[in-house]
Amino acid sequence: MIKTMKNKVTFKGWKVGMQKIPFTKLLNEKGNLSLREAKSVKDRLVNDDEIITLEFKDEDEAKIIYKESKELGVICELHK
Repeated sequence: MIKTMKNKVTFKGWKVGMQKIPFTKLLNEKGNLSLREAKSVKDRLVNDDEIITLEFKDEDEAKIIYKESKELGVICELHK
């Protein structure tokens, strides 16, 4: 069985001026991560230059997270 990646978003980096607090809120409110988890993802991305892949409950949720993250200055990729 082949695993689907449609519900995944990979966060690869950030642009100067990235809106960190709104990104944390996005992950918390729309990505269903706890505030602690959302802040940890933001910190790892910004401070550690870590590439992070998150899986969301459905494809639509992943698309929203991807679109809004890009608007906030996050460099990310939606798995299709």
